[in-house]
Amino acid sequence: MASLQAIYGDLRTRGIFRIESTDGAEATPCARFVDRVARCRAHLAGSGIREGDAVLFHGDQGPAAIVVFWATVLEGAVFVPVDGGWPAYLLQKACAKTGPAVAFVEDALLPSWQGLSGAKVVALSVLEAGLSDGSASDAAAIRPRHADADLAGERPAVYLFTSGSTGDPKAVVLSHAALAHSAQRVVDTFDWRTGERLLNLADPHTMSGLRNAFVAAPLAGMAWISAPKRQRENTFALLECIERTQPQRMVVAPVLLRHVNLLGARVDAGVFASTKAVYCTGTDLNGDEVRNFHARFGIPVVNYYGLTETVGLCVSQDVRDWSPGDAGIGCPVGCEARVVDGDGDEVAGDGEGELQILLDHPMSGYLDDAEATAAMFDGRWLRTGDLVRRDADGRIRIVGRSGDFIKTMGTEKIQPREIEAVLEQCQGVAEAAVFGWSDPSGGERIAALIVAGADQDGALLSDHRLASFVRERLGASRVPAIFRRVAAIPRSANGKTLRKKLQDFV
Repeated sequence: MASLQAIYGDLRTRGIFRIESTDGAEATPCARFVDRVARCRAHLAGSGIREGDAVLFHGDQGPAAIVVFWATVLEGAVFVPVDGGWPAYLLQKACAKTGPAVAFVEDALLPSWQGLSGAKVVALSVLEAGLSDGSASDAAAIRPRHADADLAGERPAVYLFTSGSTGDPKAVVLSHAALAHSAQRVVDTFDWRTGERLLNLADPHTMSGLRNAFVAAPLAGMAWISAPKRQRENTFALLECIERTQPQRMVVAPVLLRHVNLLGARVDAGVFASTKAVYCTGTDLNGDEVRNFHARFGIPVVNYYGLTETVGLCVSQDVRDWSPGDAGIGCPVGCEARVVDGDGDEVAGDGEGELQILLDHPMSGYLDDAEATAAMFDGRWLRTGDLVRRDADGRIRIVGRSGDFIKTMGTEKIQPREIEAVLEQCQGVAEAAVFGWSDPSGGERIAALIVAGADQDGALLSDHRLASFVRERLGASRVPAIFRRVAAIPRSANGKTLRKKLQDFV
């Protein structure tokens, strides 16, 4: 499948994709979905959207998000989803970076846009009303302003924001071809099949949320189950949702396994009666949790790996020969992988080194940041920053990181310096060091060491004040769970933070 346009054309011809809601709303069959995309395209054309313009989406997963995505890319514009939890500070940064012509915003998030300029802000309720007007025959007659065949290849399709080192998020540029090829890898690797239901918990501002639900599910001819955030963030509500909708495939954070295992017999086996496989990414899986879950329900938990920069999936376990005792992340899929030492030489045998990935269609780069883009590549090989070992069968196991990223229990890698830069702007903070604190349920929590400025009132450094300061500037997902006051940050003779020693303070 060479392009997003080819995927969408096949979707229309086959007519087998559908969106199912968990909140009691009527399911959206393929014909209705295509109708809504046509209307959204007409709305964009009427707004003066041109090829290459950015269309920002500020909200959570749902029917409106996938409609805006497809309307945007088919019009030749660039889809820019941002975190629904972002404060106005980061929204301003995103607008300055991408210059969106239109921003579609969930009604509850509209207050964050007061005073922001540069984009035409459209409430999702207004968009929804427009998508419901007229008849299907009218929508079918709408002629797109651009020839679909001309929009394939390396044209930008999406900007996805990822963690930056200065407090400013970086925009990863993903092409039409990159997304299409990544979606095909998912369908082939995960053995997703026509007629199955997919419950994918990540939001569209993440790689898994965007690619899996918006591109791979339509490509496979699956039904995508759209769950509101209130159900996805509450374990009991989520289990009720799973029992009611009976998905065959689920992409979840590993913490769900932990919660299900802790609940024990309170979770009836019928909840997962239709589930063929669970897929987890964004953090290392806890082997005990995987084995306990599998022992109870007999469902494989497939560990897969990818960065936004690799357009997601590049290494994965195979559901067809899966074993609960496999502690690795699997083998390369649709790419080549190598393990290199600090000098850039390939490591022999099962030696430890940095994982690097070679793809035909990786990210196009970071938007307007040639220096950061160049730093991510060793020739054509993309540096992941993860330290791994590789066995004789090609299976890869992560053993650490060469970079300083924090792996959360969601699907993000967070750059500590992003949070440090913000904390050091806070009155009373002389220095800050941020790191990942291992959580027993898998993944990492964010921890911060704080050095107070001279003659500062200790009240200025309360956990509440520090947390609020970070939340206002970076959003809730970047707020440290732990703050520790220290006399000094451990540093080397040349002043570099000794990050391996930061854990000793927790």
